[in-house]
Amino acid sequence: MAYIARRTAEGFSKLDTVRWLRRHVANEIFALLTQNPSIPLPGRPLLRQRRLTPGIALTDAAKQLNAPCQRLRRLEIGQRADTDLETTFSDWLDDPSRQSKPTPEAA
Repeated sequence: MAYIARRTAEGFSKLDTVRWLRRHVANEIFALLTQNPSIPLPGRPLLRQRRLTPGIALTDAAKQLNAPCQRLRRLEIGQRADTDLETTFSDWLDDPSRQSKPTPEAA
């Protein structure tokens, strides 16, 4: 409010002042988002490491889970929050019988 009062006293319209405030807020948020884009969301399990340890390809996991590859990739690196898919993916990685199941192409 003090900023609006000061800018209005300087001769600027209220509409201009609000636009400048919005732009400033947008710039601050953009700077925060782009500083560390690779930081995973808190509490995420290490899905990528768990998938790569037995040598499972992302495309194979996506086929088995009927999910798009990009969605799984974003889930693994922490850019996407999807608790249902995360739970399904984690359970699938923990399933000891998954390696004995043939893929539809191999059958």
